[in-house]
Amino acid sequence: MKLAVAGKGGSGKTSVSGTLARVLARRGLRVLAIDGDSNPNLALTLGVPADQWGSLPTLPRDLARRGEHGIELTKSVDEVRASHSLTGPDGTTLLVMAHPGPEEAGQGCLCGMHATVRTLIGELPDTDDDVTILDTEASPEHLRRGTAKYADVLVAVVEPYYKSLETGRRMAALANELGLDRVVLLANKIRDERELEAVREFAEAHELEVIGAVPFDEGMQAAEQAGVSPLEHDPEMPFVEAIEDIAPRLVPVAAAG
Repeated sequence: MKLAVAGKGGSGKTSVSGTLARVLARRGLRVLAIDGDSNPNLALTLGVPADQWGSLPTLPRDLARRGEHGIELTKSVDEVRASHSLTGPDGTTLLVMAHPGPEEAGQGCLCGMHATVRTLIGELPDTDDDVTILDTEASPEHLRRGTAKYADVLVAVVEPYYKSLETGRRMAALANELGLDRVVLLANKIRDERELEAVREFAEAHELEVIGAVPFDEGMQAAEQAGVSPLEHDPEMPFVEAIEDIAPRLVPVAAAG
């Protein structure tokens, strides 16, 4: 199963991506988490210690090349895992698309790296025991570049207000154009039934599926301030429990874990 998690900046997509990855890993699945954001923060939610963030390996810029049949990898998936990944808590594997430093300012875009991630996801195994979670950039741009083209499901994380919902709708439309089999909305930071109903009404009006709802959780801010993942902060916090409940709806095999 290959999942792409998208959303407007601040929607909570990275918190969802990292927590979902660990929940699935704890249920016995082999989980590869890919940070496809040009401002990578997935390591924090995965529980990677802060003193390792600056030395996270990133995908090499020469990993993909144009071959006879289109873009192809210059290394096998196993070689990429061995040389450019980091093992996080619960046995998750983290790949980081890019980690721009000050020396890279003004030196162009990451268009080629988006193509690399797209090609890599297409080459990854698609067995019942393997789950790939792509944490995308906080804009629809990655969909225009087709980064999530080979995902089985796009999860658009939305908050219960119009700009966030409309961003989710636009991402869903682009994902449909890419040919993704399934696109769902995940309602995040829900304070009451009125807010949830607003998301449901919007989804129904645009023929979108709502996969579940995650409540507003003050513990998330506390975890951010402490610089730790939600699972390290409090494994029983409402946010974590909601992701645990939603996980088997996205990856049915996780229900048996």
